[in-house]
Amino acid sequence: MAVLAGIEPPRVVVFIDEIEKAFAGTGTDLSGVKTEMTGTILTYMQDREADGSVFIGPPGSAKSVTARATGGTAGIPTIAFDLAAMESSLVGASTERLRTALQIIDAVSQGRMLFVATCNSIASLPPELRRRFTLGTFFFDLPTADERETIWRIYLMKFNVSRELPNDEGWTGAEIKECCRKAHRLGITLVQASRYILPIARSAAEQIKALRQMATGKFISASMPGVYRYEEETAAAGRRVIRELSGPLTVMPPSKSEV
Repeated sequence: MAVLAGIEPPRVVVFIDEIEKAFAGTGTDLSGVKTEMTGTILTYMQDREADGSVFIGPPGSAKSVTARATGGTAGIPTIAFDLAAMESSLVGASTERLRTALQIIDAVSQGRMLFVATCNSIASLPPELRRRFTLGTFFFDLPTADERETIWRIYLMKFNVSRELPNDEGWTGAEIKECCRKAHRLGITLVQASRYILPIARSAAEQIKALRQMATGKFISASMPGVYRYEEETAAAGRRVIRELSGPLTVMPPSKSEV
């Protein structure tokens, strides 16, 4: 928010989704297409002293949602930057398309743009590209219980479904949304809909643990001030209630089969 409201705030947000895939092959592609395109981006950001941030975290942890909402929060346009769509089998043709896209960004931003990129695996990003994102790398962990309560409120209102919540320990915002959507479309309760949800915290537990260990002490926390720190702990499953004026939302404890 400080960047959006500070001196010379950006006039446009440039959103790059899954940036590690967009720049995969830089330096190793035999055609030289991706390498030249990467060089063009690097030069462009350096010459204009463009600011940028990278959002990294497990899938479904609200990286893309936050990136897309940045422009709306500031009241400025957001440009989805799809590098893969600009690629051609010919080096010159790809670079020409890229330069045309960058000219559009120049025209809209008048030289003041903010690059926001999401990433699931930052190790594959070229180091020189990471250095261009001068505002830092933010780590998005799985949402906390308080954050999940807020997400539930949003989607309960959107889909108008039953108020008894399933056990949501380790759920992402995307999984909460999908549970509400399923309950709405199938005409079933949230507890019933939850049986069709396999949280990434369970299906990819080891990958998430490795991602957290990699991020600790290296990236900025997206949830709280300061550097991200990961401390492994075992959460006790229990009953949680979200209280509202219209009545409580109750989270049921897991069944024996779920423990």
